[in-house]
Amino acid sequence: MEQNKIVIDAMGGDHAPLEIIKGTASAIKESESIYAIFVGRQEEIQPIIEEEGIDSDRYEIVAAADTITMDEKPKEALDSKPDASINVATRLIRDGGGDALVSAGSTGATILACSREIPRMPGIERGVLAAIFPAMKQQRSDPGVTIMLDVGATLHCSVSQLITFAIMGMHYGKEVLDMQNPRIGLLNIGEEETKGHSVLVETHQELKKDKHFNFVGNVEGKDIMRGVADVIVTEGYTGNVVLKSLEGIAEMGMETGKQIWKKNVMSKVGIAMLSPVLKKLKKRLDYSEQGGAPILGFRKLVIKAHGRSKAKAIKNAVLLADRSAGNNVVPKIEASMKEYYMDMFENGSEKES
Repeated sequence: MEQNKIVIDAMGGDHAPLEIIKGTASAIKESESIYAIFVGRQEEIQPIIEEEGIDSDRYEIVAAADTITMDEKPKEALDSKPDASINVATRLIRDGGGDALVSAGSTGATILACSREIPRMPGIERGVLAAIFPAMKQQRSDPGVTIMLDVGATLHCSVSQLITFAIMGMHYGKEVLDMQNPRIGLLNIGEEETKGHSVLVETHQELKKDKHFNFVGNVEGKDIMRGVADVIVTEGYTGNVVLKSLEGIAEMGMETGKQIWKKNVMSKVGIAMLSPVLKKLKKRLDYSEQGGAPILGFRKLVIKAHGRSKAKAIKNAVLLADRSAGNNVVPKIEASMKEYYMDMFENGSEKES
């Protein structure tokens, strides 16, 4: 079986390297196509690998002396630590040493390292950080998830950037999330075409008239998890606020359940009866089930796992990277970008003539 080389930033994250390696070991057991390349301090990584029993033909270690912590300023840290694990990892996939990268390290440092080291796809102005949310199924064939992009890489976007986000999200949805004909929505403060600032109004018109998109119009915050759109396009500032808000709501729900459980015997009886339903709800809302957020727009795929990720989340992030690489998602996005710009050029030429 052909293997996908998944580069693992073994030193990135609150629980590195132990949980990073444990999660990767679990992913390797589930997928025969994963070949892991651990980047970090060998003296810390090797004993954990041996303890986890990873076969020697399924991994290698690439040395990286330094680590960038969550509280460091990304630019200064990347400049002062050229041998930090995320710097070494991004150079490695840039030079063809891997098919995809997984990191639970600093989001800012990861995105900046990608921007510096990995070439962008032709036609892409900025990379984009996507997030995958659980969503209601409007019909049986719906995937039960929604992908939103951007959620933090580019705070304020141009029309052309938002259009490319739609293209990337659409193809990621098709190739990785099993979306048949992804419905594209534009996050806005109302459903009307004239709502929002000028960039959103113009983006709405472009998405509406272009044959490449199955555009369903503007969607509001209440629609994100209702499953009315498979791909939701937004600026990074708004997307990040939404992401953090939903994380907070999920955590509050879990904590409230714990407090009610402790309250009295009747509460415990009631929650015990609801236990099967609550377990399903927790699984749907748990970020570790999705593993990580894809960073798209570069010629190599990067999966950004949550900084607090433990083994379960890392396992799912590595499996996501493996599936994405195996489905050739990056070449397919590149081909779609080329088709989009060729059509735009031809239509523009026809108008001029």
